[in-house]
Amino acid sequence: MDRVRSAAVAGSFYPADAGELKRLLEECFVSSPLGPQAAHTPSPALLGGIVPHAGYIYSGPCAAHLYARLDNDIRLVVLLGVNHRSRGARAALSPAQFWETPLGRVGIDRDVGERLLSEIDFLADDARPHLEEHSIEVQLPFLQSTLGEFSLLPISLSHLTLEECRRLGQAIAHSYEAAAVSGKKTLLLASSDLNHYRSPKETARLDRLALEKVLALDPAGLLETVEENDISMCGVIPTAVFLFAANAIGAKRAKLLKHCHSGDVAPMREVVGYASVAVEF
Repeated sequence: MDRVRSAAVAGSFYPADAGELKRLLEECFVSSPLGPQAAHTPSPALLGGIVPHAGYIYSGPCAAHLYARLDNDIRLVVLLGVNHRSRGARAALSPAQFWETPLGRVGIDRDVGERLLSEIDFLADDARPHLEEHSIEVQLPFLQSTLGEFSLLPISLSHLTLEECRRLGQAIAHSYEAAAVSGKKTLLLASSDLNHYRSPKETARLDRLALEKVLALDPAGLLETVEENDISMCGVIPTAVFLFAANAIGAKRAKLLKHCHSGDVAPMREVVGYASVAVEF
């Protein structure tokens, strides 16, 4: 019997009905003033990026800016998410064979996962961090609506040291390069929101500090800046690992595609920041 990781946040972060979900995705891509407004600009130089993971009504249009740049010949997505509840292993693959959303199932690339497990001693095959976690799951309908047939490698992360971030990033780079040799085009993604629950003005200031390091492709500087300025960037570890991987692969530049916050959707005194960032060769 297939081991399936069922959708945990369908009906809350995004619609559980496939038709409603497709309509909301179209709104994110086409009609929302915060989205790319039907612009579809595939970038052959794209190696990956950073996308937010709040409810679609808040961060979906922002995330759509990155997804609108994907080539549909991508065959593997390595997706780094947050272990918000700090359950189970600090760095965890999913033992499932498939992840499921209202749009169908996505197969898990066990071969790439086994390679990473053999290289990284603190990485485990552990379902617990993934069970109720939303940061990876909310990206899947975007990927399902923009790509053809693809496989997924979801990696949940919580508390890692700088050196552990570097080691994992380099191991992911090795897997990326091995996939390229075999003709499998790969996309690396980090799932992260920016600062949480400050005024729009303070959120903009703190977000800029973090984004400066992201756009400089500086993972060590990002970790230091987030800690020194008390920036509540929930996905700073996935982002740092992603940046280490991107640098090892040969990234040349990062582009800020969109920066906004939850108050851009509905007025509120305390907001959460979101950004879509593309990293290219």
